[in-house]
Amino acid sequence: MNRYLLSTILSLILCPLLAAQQNQPASTPSAQPTAQTLQITGSLEIKQPVPQPVEERPFTDADFDRGQILKKARTICIQSETDFLTPATFTRALLNNKDWEKLGMSIVDGYCAVDPRTDKPRAAELEIQIDRVIFTHIHTYVLTDRSTGVVLASGRVRAFDGVVASGPMAEKIVSVIFAAKFPAVNKANSGS
Repeated sequence: MNRYLLSTILSLILCPLLAAQQNQPASTPSAQPTAQTLQITGSLEIKQPVPQPVEERPFTDADFDRGQILKKARTICIQSETDFLTPATFTRALLNNKDWEKLGMSIVDGYCAVDPRTDKPRAAELEIQIDRVIFTHIHTYVLTDRSTGVVLASGRVRAFDGVVASGPMAEKIVSVIFAAKFPAVNKANSGS
């Protein structure tokens, strides 16, 4: 009760102050401000960073080439929308695949990885989204390029359990990436 009363009193006091702050005339803009300062009282200041413009370049046809995306990819992250198949379980299935080491890829926990050249965090290049259709034994996966949103592979596996489904799903994903990274090996295997 006291917390509710205190929050109500604070909102009644601070709302007119914030409204008065917004109605003040704008001063002449300076060069590039590094932070916006909101002063509510003489003793409280809140600094918020000003978003800097992001340098964007238009996408080219090469950016959407499925083969080139898979060939250049070095990092991958796994996102699961179901509790029946966790990212850790799927990571184990990928690492246990016989061709995973040949791909030279790294699995990133979550979204960020550290770029070894610059020591700055960067996002994983590819993302695997895993889900399970509700009230069924169907597990689905979608492999996408995170920068362009291009869907590189998708499929489904019918299995009672996520651990059982992770093996065939990992095998299908590794085979798609392996075919793009080593096309000569893939052609030699299909010709015999």
